[in-house]
Amino acid sequence: MIYIKNYKIIFLIATFLAVYGCVEPYEFETETFEDALVVEAILTDEIKFQEIQISRTYRLEDDFPTAESFADVVVTDDQGNEFFFYEMTPGKYISNVEFGIQPQRKYQLLIQTRDGGSYSSDPTQMVPGNDIEDLYAERVVLQGEDGIALLVDSKNSETASKYALYEYEETYKIVSPIVVRSTIEFEGNNWRVVPNTKQETICYNTVPSKEIILSNTSALSSNNLDSFLVRFIRKDDPVLGQRYSILVKQYSLTGEAYSYYSTLKKISSSESLLSQNQPGFVNGNMYSINDDDEKVIGYFTLSEVSTKRIYFNYYDFFDFDEPRPKFPEDCIPFRPGELIETPIGMIQSGTVRFMNFAGAPVEGEIGEGPIRVVATECVDCTVYGTNEMPDFWKE
Repeated sequence: MIYIKNYKIIFLIATFLAVYGCVEPYEFETETFEDALVVEAILTDEIKFQEIQISRTYRLEDDFPTAESFADVVVTDDQGNEFFFYEMTPGKYISNVEFGIQPQRKYQLLIQTRDGGSYSSDPTQMVPGNDIEDLYAERVVLQGEDGIALLVDSKNSETASKYALYEYEETYKIVSPIVVRSTIEFEGNNWRVVPNTKQETICYNTVPSKEIILSNTSALSSNNLDSFLVRFIRKDDPVLGQRYSILVKQYSLTGEAYSYYSTLKKISSSESLLSQNQPGFVNGNMYSINDDDEKVIGYFTLSEVSTKRIYFNYYDFFDFDEPRPKFPEDCIPFRPGELIETPIGMIQSGTVRFMNFAGAPVEGEIGEGPIRVVATECVDCTVYGTNEMPDFWKE
């Protein structure tokens, strides 16, 4: 499910609410803050538990928005069906049954907050979308950077939507550069060397996209999308170092929804809060039933979804004399301190891992302590991910 993952956007919108219409230089203060409900909802044709996120704008000194909890949330359609949502985690509401949005039907989102506020969306209908025909990777030089471009081709009916929103979820394999056969086990103030039984050599990490990615074919002679860039990864990014997979989702949008997300994208990439292109309040399709003057941020979007996943290895695109980028790059064993208490204390704190007992100093080796250690992240890949292989993973 796509949400406004970069909370900077919500902060920027709150700022625009406060200064909209100002033409003189403005010094931001907390006093200018305007509280507003933020609704993030994309319901799709996938049969699943649908999600809606509800929060509020937040102040300069806050790091994250405040979740809007204990709200009554329901989606209705034009045939009288109701789909109720319950709060799974603060501000995150999940439908109590699995369902998918049906074509030709109109849906409406209704929200009742615990302070008595009533909110609604305009009646909204899903527009059909194009299918992702192909998702593929190419090695390219983009703006002077060598790397991998993840590209989408989408070719389909002229009656399908010309606007789309994309999200991706990337999963990459991590291999620890150093394997240790022994570890130190602590029992109170006592310790002993034991065999290392933890699987910490191969891990995986999955990361969702955070930016707003949009396509628009309305100015093209055909409703075809060729080599559309979804993601670019620099050659030295360690996510490429072993095996990589990306799942791309394409969401159909109405022209109005595209305009809304396009404005959000401009805000999130703006270098100046008071630029000449300041958009002011971002109009969505949510409104307050109680107060015509109350501003509500958000768009209730209904989308047809198309998905595609690919896998590739580092050496599918790079030569064998091009070294893999690693997590981390530098892993040099060393011998800290002079007495055994120093490395033992470091091992117990978790910053380093035991490699072996050291004998006579070796030329070029760092330190002369009794134990050879290395940074934990050089041994334990769970620092960067999980040692459980995802269900979908393919070697």
